[in-house]
Amino acid sequence: MSKLERLTFIDRRVREKGGVRLRDITERFEISERQAKRDIEYLRDRLGAPLGWDASARLYRYGQPWNELAFADERALLFFVLTRAAATNLAIVPLADPSALERLRSMVPKSLLGLEGAIRYELPDFEPANQELLALILAAIKDGQGLDALYRDLEGRESRRFLQPLRIVNYAGTWYCIAFDPEARGLRTFRLSRFVKASLSQRMPGAQPAPAEVDAFLDASYGMFKGGEGKRACLRFFGRAREIVRLELWHPDQSTAEGTDPVRGDWFELDLPVSHWDEVLGRLLRFGADAEAVSPPEFRQRWYDAVDAMALAVGAARGKDGLFR
Repeated sequence: MSKLERLTFIDRRVREKGGVRLRDITERFEISERQAKRDIEYLRDRLGAPLGWDASARLYRYGQPWNELAFADERALLFFVLTRAAATNLAIVPLADPSALERLRSMVPKSLLGLEGAIRYELPDFEPANQELLALILAAIKDGQGLDALYRDLEGRESRRFLQPLRIVNYAGTWYCIAFDPEARGLRTFRLSRFVKASLSQRMPGAQPAPAEVDAFLDASYGMFKGGEGKRACLRFFGRAREIVRLELWHPDQSTAEGTDPVRGDWFELDLPVSHWDEVLGRLLRFGADAEAVSPPEFRQRWYDAVDAMALAVGAARGKDGLFR
C-alpha cells in the first residue's frame, strides 16, 4: 500500500469518526505501531495537520477543522488517469516513461483502482512534439546557452535568430519556447513547430531576465503570444455561449458583468487583458452568432472584418452550390 493511502485513511478516520487509534492503522494496513506513529508524525509535522493526542479517549484528534486531504484518494485517481491519457495516447508527454506511470499508479488506493475504466479524458487538438528540438532547448536552458535558429513566421517568411531559451510551455496543446531575443531586446514567444533548424550556439549569451520577469511576462495577458502594449478586450455572450462562458476562467485578471439587451436578451460580459487580438478573436468566433466583440474599437473592427470575410466565403460557397439568397 502507498503512504498516501495510509495518510488519507488516517485523515478520513479522524474527520468521520472523531479520532483514530494506532490499532486502527496497524490492523488496516498490517504495519508496525512504529510505522503508524511515523505516519502520524508526517501528517502533523510535514503536512501541518492539527493532530494531537487525546489521553482521555486514547486516540488522535484534530484540534481544529482541517481539510487539506479531503478527497485526496479521488484526486490521486483522477490525476493518474489524466497523466496516463496524456502520456500514452497523445503527444503531450514526448517521452513517456512506463515505470514513472507505474509509480504514479501506486499512489492510488487499491480500493479505487477498479474505477480507472470509469474515467476518460479526451484532450483534442494536441500538436505532436519534436523530441529532438525539445531536448535541445532543455539543454540550452540547463547550461545557459543560446540557440542559432532558422524560424518561419505565420506568413511563411524565414529568418535567422539567436535566442536564449528560458521556458518551454504547452498551451492549449501546442508547444512553445519563451526566449530572450537580443535583437528585439525582449522576451518573445516561439512556436516549436515553426523552427526549421536549431543548434546550440557558440555565441556567448548576454544577461537574461530574472525568473520573476519571465513569469510576469507569461501571466500578463490572455493567450500565448505576449509582448506589445498592454490592452484589454471586452467580449459579450448571449444564449448558450453565455451559460458556457460564465463558468469559465479565461484569465486571472478578468472582470465580468451581466445585463440585458432589449433585442437579444440576457448577456454575460468578459473584460480581460490581451497583447494580441488574434488569439482572443479566434476564441470569440467559435461561439458564432452568440458572441460579440464590444471594445475597444480596434478589436470590434477586427471582429466586423472577420465576420464579413466569413459572409463572403459563405456567399461564394452558396453560389457554387446554386443556392442564392
